[in-house]
Order: sequence, then structure tokens, then C-alpha cells
Amino acid sequence: MLGTILIAVGDGVLADSLCFSLELEGYTAKLCDELSLARGVAQTGPGLLVLDQDVFLRLDGDKASTLKKVGMPVVLMVGQKSQRLMAKAEAAGVSKVIEKPLLGGVLFDAIRTTFAGLESKDSESST
Repeated sequence: MLGTILIAVGDGVLADSLCFSLELEGYTAKLCDELSLARGVAQTGPGLLVLDQDVFLRLDGDKASTLKKVGMPVVLMVGQKSQRLMAKAEAAGVSKVIEKPLLGGVLFDAIRTTFAGLESKDSESST
């Protein structure tokens, strides 16, 4: 199943590149920032959120903690995994954390496994 991916990254060039690459892989990709994140999630429906460390850290405490409530899994791209960052990501309900630079297919692998996890949850709940 291919789904919609909402991209919230601070670097415009990276955002455009991710959007283009994801669309080549067959996904529908939409761009947003921390200010339009809630509206973007509401308009996207089922899907996945790709968030970079800069946007994640700029989210205030309330917005970061409500990532659990957005109704879609979150893949967080970070420069380096630290204990503090990983604890904050876990508290926010982030599904997967991947390190930049995005070598090989690390982002696509994270997206595929996250979507596969959603599909297995859906099939378990329907039986």
C-alpha cells in the first residue's frame, strides 16, 4: 500500500528533493512546516509524517507531545542520535529515528517498514 507522506523539514532544498524522490517511489508527498503541521495532518488523512530534527526541536512542548495524537506514524531524521534526543522522540511518540546523511535507501526502508507495520495492525484489528 502506498500512502501520503507529509514532509516537515526546515531546509527547502531537502524538502523539495524528498518530495520529488518520494513521488518517484509512488507516494503522494506534501510539504509543510511547524506552523502548518496541524493543518497539514488534518488535510492529509491516513499517511506518515517525515520530520527533521530542526523542526522537531522547534516544536514547543505541547506540539511535540501531541505528535502521538496526530494519527499517523512519525519518522524523525536526526544528525546524531543522543540520549536526550531519543528520550524526547520516544516521549513524543516518534515511530522511527534515522540518522542523516540519508545514505542508500535508509529513509525509504524506514517508510516501507512503518507502512508495513500499519498494514499488519489494520489486518489484526479487522480479524
